[in-house]
Amino acid sequence: MKPGQLTIRAWECGDFALLSAAAPRLSARTLRLRFWGSFLTLPPTYLSSTARRWPYAWDAVAALDGIDLVGWAEYGRYPDDLQNADIAVCVVDDEQGHGIGTALITALIERARAAGLLSVHADIAPFNEAALHAWRNVTGSRASTLALAS
Repeated sequence: MKPGQLTIRAWECGDFALLSAAAPRLSARTLRLRFWGSFLTLPPTYLSSTARRWPYAWDAVAALDGIDLVGWAEYGRYPDDLQNADIAVCVVDDEQGHGIGTALITALIERARAAGLLSVHADIAPFNEAALHAWRNVTGSRASTLALAS
């Protein structure tokens, strides 16, 4: 990624197609860390579920290099507690380690706050050092839940 080429913005309807196009740039390791299971590509149920729930129950921010999606951060509201949500972040393998995840978390937290969420929760594997570092850098805490209400 060339400095200054990255755009982070709110998720748009056309981003689902960009996400599908980015799937080959996600390794099995990256998919395992994001989806907590063994996947060789993005789970088809994930794509259909997020598209169906967007933009209220599921929302995201996208990181783009030109017209290519290189990462996204998302939140999914809890079905029984719509004021709180789980969040997750994913960056394509060849763009990891450049601060994109940190920028996505920052943008997503602001988006979640603007949407009226009271808190977000991140389940991060203890061996996912990059994600733990990004979370701590943005939130200033090791706690997995971040209160958004002031």
